[in-house]
Amino acid sequence: MNRILLFILHFALYNQVTAQNWGVEIFRYQLANQTSFVDVAIELNASEMTMAVEDSLWTASSEFTVIIEQGDQIKAFRKIQLSGPLTADSTEAWSADHMHLERFILSPGNYQVTVNVEGTDLLFKDNFQISICGKPDVSDLMLVEAYAKLSHGEESPFSRSGFDIIPLLDNKIAPNADQARFYVELYNIDQVVGLDSLFLMSFGFTNSNGNLSPNHTRYLRLSAAPVVPVFEVLPVDGAVPPEDGGFLKIEIRSREGIEITTMNYPMSRWSPADDNNYAGVALSQFATQWTDRNRLYRHLENHLPLASPSEQNTILGILKVTRDLNMLQGFLDQFWVRRNPENPTKSWQNYTNEVTVADSIFGGCRSGHGADTDQGYVYLKYGRPNSIIKRHHNTDYYPYEIWHYHNTSGFSNRRFLFYAPHVVLECLEILHSDMPGEISNNDWIEILKSRENRLRVSDTQLNRLNPRNTFSREEPEDLFYNP
Repeated sequence: MNRILLFILHFALYNQVTAQNWGVEIFRYQLANQTSFVDVAIELNASEMTMAVEDSLWTASSEFTVIIEQGDQIKAFRKIQLSGPLTADSTEAWSADHMHLERFILSPGNYQVTVNVEGTDLLFKDNFQISICGKPDVSDLMLVEAYAKLSHGEESPFSRSGFDIIPLLDNKIAPNADQARFYVELYNIDQVVGLDSLFLMSFGFTNSNGNLSPNHTRYLRLSAAPVVPVFEVLPVDGAVPPEDGGFLKIEIRSREGIEITTMNYPMSRWSPADDNNYAGVALSQFATQWTDRNRLYRHLENHLPLASPSEQNTILGILKVTRDLNMLQGFLDQFWVRRNPENPTKSWQNYTNEVTVADSIFGGCRSGHGADTDQGYVYLKYGRPNSIIKRHHNTDYYPYEIWHYHNTSGFSNRRFLFYAPHVVLECLEILHSDMPGEISNNDWIEILKSRENRLRVSDTQLNRLNPRNTFSREEPEDLFYNP
């Protein structure tokens, strides 16, 4: 189904118009038979496609590839030909957005997805993890851009729970929106409370203080099953969710109030300042001092750890391909004006100093660029940790480090565990964290113990619903929870 044909759909009030010409999002789901799959949703503007006209009818087409890799093995490779519908309106043909969804059945493990649009510089890469099925869990959350009731016999890849649902490939909600609709699935709750037994789901937006906003929180009483789809809506306003740092939080509890599982999804509001047209804007000296386009773009890449998801997409999308130096300068200027309107230069200088530190400490394995490493990313995004535990040598585990933060980004007592899966200490990778929005790996202790790096069900995962034993026999687990 191409979005150019979606005139019959009910378009919600939070539709978003951005300057980006494409987007990719990964959604992870499970089936009742414990099979896992991912939907790779790809949105492409006609301006990035090949346009043809015949008999006064216009059509856009494009070819792209999707590759799923696990380690050095290619698990899936698909070449897709996307063609838009014929239209006599050339303006519509050149401006329309086209969406495609590709589904992959995958076993538990860590993967990398690559999407490449042929004949363009558009390239998307991201890492994701498929957890072992069989435990209570929540799928990835999909913000809904448009939906329509499903007619019998007309199912498409976008069909879910009696609706055709078109995802919004972003986590930013438009400033004029008064509600946000989302779709999510709950798994294996019946294994805890019993099949068809009632349980409570609470969901809502956090405010600028990181707390659930009472006026933006809702409650549902649902019947347990292997898969429970949830298609719901929440109110939004000018303050909630905030422009940056907000979450949509989901909590699942039994009738007795015992927590079964919880999930936090980063969520924020789209700001008019996200516009990328800086013509006629007076820019700060720290932005205009950059006169070499390539060096400036590399400098902007160093901002990825601190950037919001939308800003990351802009840096890796529009700014990567444009040759407009003024656009890059304007983005850098507004990046810091949004964060410190009173003194953006000071904030920029402070961050630049920290980038220099990250380059010197972590940049050895990434051509001197610390921001490109997992440790540098965490350092620049969350600041300097309050304590670091290092176990590089004389250990039965992969070499690892545990970083502990007392307070960062509105959260208390958060940890990151890095390890060297290739036993080379130049670049340690994130294996597990309890920070919302970062990698959370239920099998981290087993992976850390195993030189074969094979996933298997661990005691920690089997006992996920029971109180955690803080006096674990495994040293890394004890150090992680009791730094």
